[in-house]
Amino acid sequence: MANKLIIFSYDFPPSNGGIARLCQEIAVGQQAYFEEVIVLTRKKVGESNPYNFNKVQIIEFPNKRIHCEKAAFVYLRKINNKENYTILCGVWHPEATISILAGFKNVFILGHGTEFLSGTSKFRKYIWLFIYAKWILGKAKAIIANSNYTKCLIESINSKVKVVALPLGVNEEFFKPSKLKNNNDNFLKIASVSRILQFKGYDFIAKTIANLSEEYKSKIHWNIGGTGSYLEDLIKLVNQLGIAKNVSFHGFIPDEALPDFYNSNDIFVLCTREATNSTSVEGFGLVFLEAQACGIPVIGVRSGGIPDAIEDGNGGWLIEQDNESRLAELFQCLIDNKELVVKEGKKARIRVVEKANWKKYNESLYKILTN
Repeated sequence: MANKLIIFSYDFPPSNGGIARLCQEIAVGQQAYFEEVIVLTRKKVGESNPYNFNKVQIIEFPNKRIHCEKAAFVYLRKINNKENYTILCGVWHPEATISILAGFKNVFILGHGTEFLSGTSKFRKYIWLFIYAKWILGKAKAIIANSNYTKCLIESINSKVKVVALPLGVNEEFFKPSKLKNNNDNFLKIASVSRILQFKGYDFIAKTIANLSEEYKSKIHWNIGGTGSYLEDLIKLVNQLGIAKNVSFHGFIPDEALPDFYNSNDIFVLCTREATNSTSVEGFGLVFLEAQACGIPVIGVRSGGIPDAIEDGNGGWLIEQDNESRLAELFQCLIDNKELVVKEGKKARIRVVEKANWKKYNESLYKILTN
């Protein structure tokens, strides 16, 4: 049986995206099971290293894609006794392709969502996914999907592959409640943090706040963390809607500051959209778990893999996409009933501790990798 694990992912800290953070937690968590865990990634300069970054053995290849792929192939090709290694690939292309071409059989692939969508591209639909992805997925021992939504996407490309839905986890010791919250008034502090892109639904939240009555609008403050291509447009929209006094932009928030950011708010809201013929989707939504681990109830949308990150009525609420009346109703209810905020926050924390932490995720992942 393979006793060494290679995690091959271009996305890895100091990159700060969801795939990078997932691969980092796997690299740390799988050390309890494998004799050796090695990470192969591209050399990069990023904005932040995670709290457990120094616990991982990393081999970096050149940053430029073509040089990186050549170096990775040469490195993997030279490894002897390949049967002693399990390779877990961050995505199916190019990591899994390189691993398979280098002669490895024990190849597993992480599935996230967006990479299995074709959008409006006929090339992606009929060549990239239908032929190329179908072939690579068929060569893997298994694909580990981050949600049931992603599992269905993968099966629509190749119905014969082994796909396991394994919803993500969170470090409940790092993300935990603190004393920063003050639930004693009827003022509602809302948090949102992610890459600020149009499909994330920030405009929907802004318009919902703007359309509240003055009585409720005056009792809401929205704290936004993150950067992205939609940030300037969002700032303009906030000003146009006349809610600038209700909104604070905090910019990029490094990992070490995230627990305090969540804890300084009452609820977490992110209303990502899923659109036909789009390649933008929330494959899971790790930020929802991070907030819940801090004892913060969450509001999300029934789109993509978000329903695997939120249990409606158990530490959070799921609403239909772009349902402004329902979101407004929740805002008003939580302003009027801060005891409900506290109650759902406690339930959110319990849910994460019992069902959705990285220890449980890595235990399940190891069983998949070794069966």
